[in-house]
Amino acid sequence: MKKRLTIFSCLVLILLIFTQVIWIIQVSERDKVRFRDELSFLINNIVKYHATKQSFKLFNIDSESPSITLEKVNPDSITANTKSYGSYETDQFEDNKSISNFLEDAMTEILFASETLDLIAIDSLFRRNFSHFAEISAYFFSIKEKEKTVDSLYVGNSAIQKLNDTTKGIYITVPLGTSGTHLFNSHFIFKPSTATQQLTILVIISGIAVIAVALILFILLNQLQRQIIRLNLQEKRVRGIIHDLKSPLSYIYSMLSVFELKEESNFLTEGKKRVKDLSDNIERMLSEIKLNEKREATIQREPYNLECHCREIIDELQLIYEEKEITIKLNFSQDTMTIYVDPFYFNSCLRNLLDNAIKYSGDKPIILVTSRKEKNNINIAVADNGSGIPKRDQDNVFSEFFRSSGESSVKGHGMGLYSIKQIVKAHSGKIKLDSEVGKGTVFSIIIPDKQ
Repeated sequence: MKKRLTIFSCLVLILLIFTQVIWIIQVSERDKVRFRDELSFLINNIVKYHATKQSFKLFNIDSESPSITLEKVNPDSITANTKSYGSYETDQFEDNKSISNFLEDAMTEILFASETLDLIAIDSLFRRNFSHFAEISAYFFSIKEKEKTVDSLYVGNSAIQKLNDTTKGIYITVPLGTSGTHLFNSHFIFKPSTATQQLTILVIISGIAVIAVALILFILLNQLQRQIIRLNLQEKRVRGIIHDLKSPLSYIYSMLSVFELKEESNFLTEGKKRVKDLSDNIERMLSEIKLNEKREATIQREPYNLECHCREIIDELQLIYEEKEITIKLNFSQDTMTIYVDPFYFNSCLRNLLDNAIKYSGDKPIILVTSRKEKNNINIAVADNGSGIPKRDQDNVFSEFFRSSGESSVKGHGMGLYSIKQIVKAHSGKIKLDSEVGKGTVFSIIIPDKQ
């Protein structure tokens, strides 16, 4: 499963990076098409405009307010020595062969008869009018006459070397004149556009971020899997311990029955009762583990005599902590003597609270257990005269495996309060903590008063 997940994650990462690269290439191609369209339109207009402007000088025409007169001429009046620069047929109109375009081409043809275009002037117009000029790395302009280069202009650092590679860049060709012998050629090499560069940087950053997140998730998944394996092993050990307790308890129970018949003793009868209760509880725990290991504990509410069970737990704890001078006071209101809880779980809850109160209160614990009715709730509080819990630890005391830094000398695993919180939550209740260092601690269980 782990191997498959790793392979799948790698494939997803590769696919993501591949799609990002394709996207950048498409954006670059789109920029190239946009530049080509803008360049083609601008270069055509600049070259035609400048060629016409140069032609005006040949005929002493004012370029600011040019005026051309057209006269109808009889073809028979044209001599053989008259030079023709093309013809214009009005009955075959095309959009690119309007009268103005024809005149421009004809005048350009006349211009090339005596001189060529001024490439420096064209370059100046191009620099001023092309909005993306800063994104050009290098370019050249040239005038060709029948495949022969008449004039050329290179612009940009190492322009000749860059432009030698004819597979890169954008080419724009503009036919000049009417004879088709003259061409204006241009070749442009572009830098990646600013937008493309930014997109590339963003894609690289996002790719690194995705890889980092994937690695973190993989590490967390690996740690989680190890934790699950560890918890499963612990669960098997606990289940084995619980199961192994059944046999010796059964043996002890049988022996106590024999002793009870031979001797009249309240201790034997009480011990037999406690062993029977413990055996029943173990059987219940095993059943619940087998039925549903992932769900919360199933609560079975029964009438529960709060005072009676508290005194039983106190008697047990006084035997365990016989070296301490324990003072425990019970103060229960009459309407809370009987509550409806799960005896098995709630006994564990009270035992943990009372055990902690005695354990963390030094050699002379003074414990006060109270209960009172609050509207539709029952409040059961256990107060001690212990050292108290520091403020910095109070938010974490109900966390699993948490141990307060101020009680390192007292043995424990940090499971008691976590277990209490889960039991109270299963009873639809909540537990509160009120503690101050040096003044003791009060744990309050608040559960609904219902059957």
